[in-house]
Amino acid sequence: MKSIQTHFYKAIFISFFAVILNFGLKIYLSKLIEKETLALFYTAIDIFSFSLLILIGFRSSMVVAYTKTKDDEKILNIFRYFILILMVIAWGAVIPYIKHKMNLDIHYWYLVFTILSMSLYAYLSNQLAMYRLFSLINRSSFLEPLFSIAWFLIAYYLAKTEGIHALFIMTVMSSLSLSLYIWIAKYQKQKEPFFKPVILDKEMKLFLKNALISTVEFGSGIMMIYLAVFFMMRYYSVDELGDFQVVTKPILMYMITLFVFPVFRFLLPELNKLIHDKAYDEIFALKRWFYKFSFIVSALFVIFILLWGFEGISFLFPATYQGAYLYLTHLSFFFVFIMLNAYQISFIKASGAFTTALLIRLSGIGFFIIAFYITRLFSENSVSVVFGLAIAYMGMFLSSWIWERAILKKLLKQV
Repeated sequence: MKSIQTHFYKAIFISFFAVILNFGLKIYLSKLIEKETLALFYTAIDIFSFSLLILIGFRSSMVVAYTKTKDDEKILNIFRYFILILMVIAWGAVIPYIKHKMNLDIHYWYLVFTILSMSLYAYLSNQLAMYRLFSLINRSSFLEPLFSIAWFLIAYYLAKTEGIHALFIMTVMSSLSLSLYIWIAKYQKQKEPFFKPVILDKEMKLFLKNALISTVEFGSGIMMIYLAVFFMMRYYSVDELGDFQVVTKPILMYMITLFVFPVFRFLLPELNKLIHDKAYDEIFALKRWFYKFSFIVSALFVIFILLWGFEGISFLFPATYQGAYLYLTHLSFFFVFIMLNAYQISFIKASGAFTTALLIRLSGIGFFIIAFYITRLFSENSVSVVFGLAIAYMGMFLSSWIWERAILKKLLKQV
C-alpha cells in the first residue's frame, strides 16, 4: 500500500505543478495574443476534448478487463477501432463545425493534425492506466506542461509563427512529443500488439459494454457542472454568472484535478487488482488511509476559505468578483463528499459494477435539480445553485456508500 500512496502523493504534487504552469502559460499568452483569438483557440480545444470523451470512458473498463483477462491484444485492438471511428466522425463533423461555424482563420490541416495528435496521446495514456505503469503516468503528467511551453516558444520566437497558428502548433507538437516519450518508455515493458480484426467473445463484449457505460457515467459528472452554469445563466444575472465561471468553477476544478482525478488514475487500478487477488485486508487499509486523507484535505480547504478566502479573491480578482466567496464557502464544506465519492465510485467500478456507477452519477443530477428548485422556493439568492450542487455531491456519496457496502458484503461471502 505504501507504493500506491507514494504514487498518489507524487501525482498531487505534479498536478499542482502542472496547474501552476498551465495557468502561468495562459496569463503569458493573454499578453501576446488577442483576446478573441485566444478565446476561439481554447473553445476549439474544448470541443476537441469533449469529442474525445469516449476515449476517457474506456480507461476504467480497460483496467478492469486487462486485470481479469490479461488479453491486451484484443482490448487494444477494440480500442483502436473506436479511435478510428471517432476520428472519422471528428473529421466529418467536428472539424467542419470548428472551421466554418466558429470562423476559425486557420488551414484545415492544422485541425486534422490536432485531432490526430490528441487521439494518439489519449490512446497511449489509457494504456499506462491499463498496465498500471504509475511512475510513467506521473512522469508524463510532469512533462505535459513543459512540452506545451517549449513548443510555443519554438513556434512563436524561433519559427516566427504568430497568433492562432502558434497555438495549434504548440498543441499538436506537444501531444506528439508526449506520445513519443510514452511510446519509447512503455516499449521497454509493454510492446504494441499487432493491428488485426477482433472476434468479440463474452469477455470482450462485457469490456465494450462497460466502456460505453463508463463514458456516459464520466459525461454525467461533467454535465452536472455545466448544469450549474445553465441555472446561473437562466435565473440570475451576468454578474453572478461571472462569480461562478471566473472564480468558483476554476477553483473547484483545480481541487478536483489535484485530489480527485488521481483517485481514478491510481486507486481504481489498485483496487481492481486487490479485488481480483481477494486481498480484502489491504482494501480496508487503503480505504482507511484515503478517508483520513480526505478529511484532512477537506478540513484544510474549509479553514483556508474561511480565514483567507475573501482576502485571496480580493487580491487576485477585481472587487466585482467578491460574491464568489459565498459560493466557495458553501462548496468547501461539501468537498469531502466529492473525494469520498470518488473512492467509492472507483471501488464500485473496480468490482465490475459499471451500471451501478452510472446510476449513482445520474442520481447526482436528479439530486441537484430537486435541491435547487426546492431551495428556490425559500430564497431567490444565487447561492441556491451552489447549495444544490453541494447537496448533489452529498447525495451521490450516500448512494455510493450504500452500494459499496452491499458489493463488499457480497465479495466477502465469496471468500
